[in-house]
Amino acid sequence: MKTRISLRIVLLLLTAVALLGLAACSGSTAPLATVPETVVETVTVVQTVVATAAAAPAATDNPYRPNELFAAVEDLRAATAGQNTPAGAKYAFLANNLSPFWTAAQIGVGRASSELGVPIAFQAPTASDLLSQQLSMLETFVNDGYTGVTFSAIDRQAPASIIERAVNQGTIMLTMDSDATGSDRAMYIGMSDYDAGRAAAEAALEIIGEGKVVGLVGFATAQNAQDRIAGVNDVFEGTNMELVEVLIDDIKPEVALSNAQTSIQKYGDDLAGFITFYSYDGPAACQAVKQAGLTGDVKIIAFDAEPETQTCMEEGVVQAMIGQRVYFYGYLAGYVMHAMSVLGVERTMEILAPYLDDLGDEGKIRLNTGVDVIKAESLDLYKQYLDSVGIASQ
Repeated sequence: MKTRISLRIVLLLLTAVALLGLAACSGSTAPLATVPETVVETVTVVQTVVATAAAAPAATDNPYRPNELFAAVEDLRAATAGQNTPAGAKYAFLANNLSPFWTAAQIGVGRASSELGVPIAFQAPTASDLLSQQLSMLETFVNDGYTGVTFSAIDRQAPASIIERAVNQGTIMLTMDSDATGSDRAMYIGMSDYDAGRAAAEAALEIIGEGKVVGLVGFATAQNAQDRIAGVNDVFEGTNMELVEVLIDDIKPEVALSNAQTSIQKYGDDLAGFITFYSYDGPAACQAVKQAGLTGDVKIIAFDAEPETQTCMEEGVVQAMIGQRVYFYGYLAGYVMHAMSVLGVERTMEILAPYLDDLGDEGKIRLNTGVDVIKAESLDLYKQYLDSVGIASQ
């Protein structure tokens, strides 16, 4: 009997994997932004089952495994064990666009939702004007009485009034990935983008050495973009490397490709490399470099480790990736929103105090998820960690 049950479970899981594989072949997660919320939650739970089934026992000595972030989740889990969830509690996780970058966060959201037994809607804007739609979606979450909302701010200042109104009515507001500094949000979950920019610049100095570098980025208004660029410029100061310009693409991969192609034509032999600040910018620069026959001559330091960026590294086109712990943007967000709704904001911040660092004048409100630097020689080790938590990229 046990054998039959086990076989049945395996068959169900294999079916789920096959269905997800068909969805992955489409190359887009766009339906999640347009289907009803109940469907979003169902898809997320399926992903959680598959990810959990695929996850191998984690090797805690892998340098890419953020043991402190797993510990933070365990502390929140222990603190909320046996506590009653507020009646009708529901949470939302709002990205800044739809791209493979967010898949790991979506899996983290689904896993938190499954473990906590509380619905967490994963959504993202898809309109041509992403900022306007994101603000409208935030308004809807607040008006619909969501218990907590976590989002990546496309513009650091634009959502301030919405956040203020939400907090005044008792909605928990968090930011992740890109902050809304100066607002009333309770906490920011994410890496130090300034430190990540410095890490990218230091990798460029080691790998490229000298010359002109062009940056590619999505939003000029986003806090994460501004901080990363500042980190690069500060490290390059007084060296033989220069970030000569940063070209904006408004989260349009085709524009990013055009920007990379234009840079190759504009700077010619003077172009030493690219630093790509958003996840899809790395593949765009990779394509432009390959088309120009400049693999190995024009080097690429790429933020994030999307599947295509990993392939570009294996091909020798991308020399370094600056990885975020995107999985934890979703996984931690679910647990923090839940803890704050059960225990209160102040008590949750006390529990998380060992994991928080100062965010300027705003005090210890950043749960710093850290930065990974991945090079060709360490890519296999990085993939081993990804496999251990059931994700392919982040």
